[in-house]
Amino acid sequence: MLYFVMEPLEGVLLPIASKGEDMEIIAASDLTRFSEVDYDVRSGLVSERLKLLMYRYMPKYDFKPVVYLDMPKQEQLAFWKFRPAYYGDYQADYRSDGIVSSILFPNNRAPFVFTARSPKGVRSMVVRLAVAESILRRCILGVKFTRVSEP
Repeated sequence: MLYFVMEPLEGVLLPIASKGEDMEIIAASDLTRFSEVDYDVRSGLVSERLKLLMYRYMPKYDFKPVVYLDMPKQEQLAFWKFRPAYYGDYQADYRSDGIVSSILFPNNRAPFVFTARSPKGVRSMVVRLAVAESILRRCILGVKFTRVSEP
């Protein structure tokens, strides 16, 4: 099976949300620039559009809301915390920045979406080809895919 590392494009970064479990409300200004973001790896947030797509592949995942409020303009925008579970049944090589470059599974039971962690502690979100194609077909913004080769 083909896998890809899902990485954010350079651009707008969302203010970081805490790693808490409950809903979070964050004060922000100029929410129009947030419309350019569907995935922010730094804060572990996805947009409503990307959440709906990921839910198709991970129906039991519990998304937690993060709401950005612009009080002067009385606007709000919701994002969702998304940190897929770690999957450890693989052998991998890593780039110099710690992102997965090649991966080998001893069995074919790897999930559609999972997080891989390098020895440096860098997290990579790995997705199957079907997920990557679905994201690309829906014009999700701020995401790029790097093919993960098999050693």
